[in-house]
Amino acid sequence: MRRALLLLMLAACTDPRQACLNAAVEDLRIVQALIADTEATIERGYAIQTETRTAIYTNFCVGTGRSDVGFTFCNYPYPVTTRKPVAVDLNAERRKLTSLRQKERELRRDSLRAQQACETQFPTGA
Repeated sequence: MRRALLLLMLAACTDPRQACLNAAVEDLRIVQALIADTEATIERGYAIQTETRTAIYTNFCVGTGRSDVGFTFCNYPYPVTTRKPVAVDLNAERRKLTSLRQKERELRRDSLRAQQACETQFPTGA
């Protein structure tokens, strides 16, 4: 959801040609990021799992719920992110890497065609 919102915000700031070119390479960039992550996992020998949980921070607050006089305790939720090593099947990771590289080759071809279509639809001088 956040990614989609960010992409919409960025699309609003770019011209149609640049938006077209960005869309043409989006899937390729995602697969390349997955390849880099999988290669790092294989090199390390384990994966890194990220977990986010909500913790409560307690602080003094001025006023109460009924008046602006006095002190009380206020609780504020905030996210706490931890990273921990996780065992993985390295053979499965290698198979996944092979599959991702094959998909990257396909997406590279598709991306080049889409970029050429963007160049045709939105010429640089226009």
